[in-house]
Amino acid sequence: MTDPKYAAFTALDPFFDIVKQGLAGLVDGDHYFDTIADDAEFEFRYHFPGWPHTLRGRDALMALYASYGDNIVLHGARN
Repeated sequence: MTDPKYAAFTALDPFFDIVKQGLAGLVDGDHYFDTIADDAEFEFRYHFPGWPHTLRGRDALMALYASYGDNIVLHGARN
């Protein structure tokens, strides 16, 4: 069962699953967000309108993903 705090992100589960497969044995955590340190820093190489250049922390990353709501939908992925 998915942790309720991640319920808003279920559309991204295929992406999260691929990342978790690639990091298997290298990180701890049951969910994609659990593998990210609370104080992680993100710098985005490509700049898109409305997308930040940098983020600090897991909560900030989750807020960014949540802000896109239903606009980010991954229908599948290939391994």
